[in-house]
Amino acid sequence: MLYSFTALPSPAPSVPLDVPHQPAASVPGYAQDVAQWNCSHQQKIWMKTELEALGLWPGSRPVRHAMNMLSLWRNPPQPELIDSISELPSPKYCQLHPFFIWKPEHTIMERVRNNYILPCLHDCPNPQVASSGVGRPRVIIGTSGQYYILASRLTCKACRKYWHADKPQWLEKLPERFSNIVPAFLTHKKAICKSVMGEMRRSGRSPEDMAKQLTEALHLKYERAHLAYLLSVQNVRDAEAGVYGQRTITGLLRQADTPAPFGGYSDADGWCGVSISSHYLVDCLVREFQRQEQLLTLLLQGTFGQVLRSDHTRKVARKVVLSSGTMSSYAIMNENWMILSWVMLQSECDRSLYPLYEGLSRRYIAAGVRKASYQWVDRDCCAAFKVLDPGHQEHLLWDCWRTSEATVAKATSGNLANNSASRSKFNKDIVIKLDLFHCMRRFTRECVSEHHPLFSSFCQFLSAAFVVVDQRDLQRLTEAYTFCGISPANPTKQHIREHCRTKVPQPRELLQRVEDVLHHFYLAKDANDVPLFKASMLKLWRTQRVHILRGCLSDPDVGEGILYRYAQAMTGVVRWNFQRLVDLKQPGVELPAVFDPLLISGLNTASVKGSTPVPCSARRLDQSRREALFKSWTTAGGQKP
Repeated sequence: MLYSFTALPSPAPSVPLDVPHQPAASVPGYAQDVAQWNCSHQQKIWMKTELEALGLWPGSRPVRHAMNMLSLWRNPPQPELIDSISELPSPKYCQLHPFFIWKPEHTIMERVRNNYILPCLHDCPNPQVASSGVGRPRVIIGTSGQYYILASRLTCKACRKYWHADKPQWLEKLPERFSNIVPAFLTHKKAICKSVMGEMRRSGRSPEDMAKQLTEALHLKYERAHLAYLLSVQNVRDAEAGVYGQRTITGLLRQADTPAPFGGYSDADGWCGVSISSHYLVDCLVREFQRQEQLLTLLLQGTFGQVLRSDHTRKVARKVVLSSGTMSSYAIMNENWMILSWVMLQSECDRSLYPLYEGLSRRYIAAGVRKASYQWVDRDCCAAFKVLDPGHQEHLLWDCWRTSEATVAKATSGNLANNSASRSKFNKDIVIKLDLFHCMRRFTRECVSEHHPLFSSFCQFLSAAFVVVDQRDLQRLTEAYTFCGISPANPTKQHIREHCRTKVPQPRELLQRVEDVLHHFYLAKDANDVPLFKASMLKLWRTQRVHILRGCLSDPDVGEGILYRYAQAMTGVVRWNFQRLVDLKQPGVELPAVFDPLLISGLNTASVKGSTPVPCSARRLDQSRREALFKSWTTAGGQKP
């Protein structure tokens, strides 16, 4: 079947150059190159037509563009506007995809080169890079659909070797202004649009979820194109039937009145759709991490804090479990919940954390920052101890829950401090506390179900037992109510949260408050006679009671100083640090709305070289200071914190 594309609209008007008359040079045939293009037949014809119109096809007449105002992007013609005269609309016009022209050696990119000599892939001392063929299209998947990058075929006249312009090893040799134009990240076998990587970085979605989203977007574009074709055919038939008041005679001129089938999504000579898998996106993510690894490391190494919070997490580590069967991630955060360091552990013993805290100590010393004096942990907050396993039905007797003086003496005697990695390798005087979030979570896990009718009431009472409002602040707020003439002077919960400090009581008071809550609920049941607590709640209480008596949960007494509190559970690593800076809203600091360390670093470098001030002051990553620290760390034995 022959396809006629005479109705394809030509691009913007252009003016041919006045070339002196001379004998036509012999132009080699490029039909073989085009035949090897991995796209549909109509896509090949349209791309060839566009290149000829721009003067980019070998042997075509050169074209002058005023001020070189043109785009390297080529979008297909709108199929609904094409007038096929007497024939029914062809589905081929609805099956075209945009493509991007990448010909850095051509005069069309002369302004970008700006007398720059393109390098040879094989590092020739005197490179002479020139075009050597049509090139090839490469399919790229973006958030709005698929498109092609048509990269030229290059040769070096000095060494007589060939390569394509989209080869990643050659792109790395080019200045950043070239790679910034390319709309995708390219590797030897894989390529992904920058919009997809930006969406994955912004949303934090897993590769599986992102693959499903992209698959849906690709098929959605295909179905919309199919619908546009069917509506165009229906529009012609309605006009011929006189639906719009006057009948057209185009139907009488047609020899065949059957519309051509649109074809399936993956038809090689039709839509030519592609598929994407989660493994493909994982490879792209690994490649993206390798690109930004150095700057991500500098971002983490440039973060400090006066309070540390460490947390083990197995949720992320489940995806990378090694042969040992044990794997967890370990993060250290500061008082603003910003991450200082994050590692993967194959063992959860303290000895495996020694290199981490040694590096953290060197970081503080090299930067001249005072080391943190408090740390909240999720485990190993005090010396090891043992508790008795409760006997059968003991959890039904309150005397087994009650705290005796002998229990208090046993829990608070001896050496209570543990020899943790942070105390051994970071700061020997650091005060280690148990994170209240993890303590309360242990209580809630020993309930029968979160859907138990009494579960929410138990959580409210337990939260009120662990945290109390500062009475002096509450008295000042009450006096403020009276001064403003508000009667009765009963502060609202919202005002109490905004204006009154809270704290965790001292061990004896905290023990009594939690014990009262357990006394109220230890025999509680719902209407179906289902108890609220599991039988194992008693052993948990005996364990947590030791932490309460040893002061692992109580807030330290700092007098009129700053009282640092525990942080909250969170996910993410470096991006979380950026979001925390946005939330803190520091005065005089304006933050960009994008998190891309490599992009922001390039913006800073380009602004310095071009003597152009950066609009957002916080975009500057304090690069000089962090690079100096980084060099001092790498030269000291080759170790990094």
